[in-house]
Amino acid sequence: MGDYVSGEGLFEDEVHMALVVSTDPLNFEEAVKSANWRLAMNSEIKSIEKNQTWTLTELPTGAKRIGVKWVYKTKYNEQKKINKYKARLVAKGYSQKYGVDYTEVFALAARMDTVRMITALAAQKNWTIFQLDVK
Repeated sequence: MGDYVSGEGLFEDEVHMALVVSTDPLNFEEAVKSANWRLAMNSEIKSIEKNQTWTLTELPTGAKRIGVKWVYKTKYNEQKKINKYKARLVAKGYSQKYGVDYTEVFALAARMDTVRMITALAAQKNWTIFQLDVK
């Protein structure tokens, strides 16, 4: 273990590697054991219902069902203290095949040149810019 602490005997690109340990749950079975993660999951479900993000429907004949997965992330503040537990329910869209399961792709995203232009315009006009995380 002493070699790894000092870096002796390692290749140059290995010296810059770091071991990152995450305590975030990897699956639902781990998360459901913790009250904090259960609250985070309940908050996500309430947000989905409030924003009407998803609509439950009957699966059409011949269509493939898309699964969902919980993704967990602990958020820290500037003092490295836990700020909140964030749980997101995401669709497993990667299981679909273009032309078989879907034919259109839509992803709302801003191009960086557009963001720069709007930021420059706001600075020129002395506008206030707000950033928010939609929940």
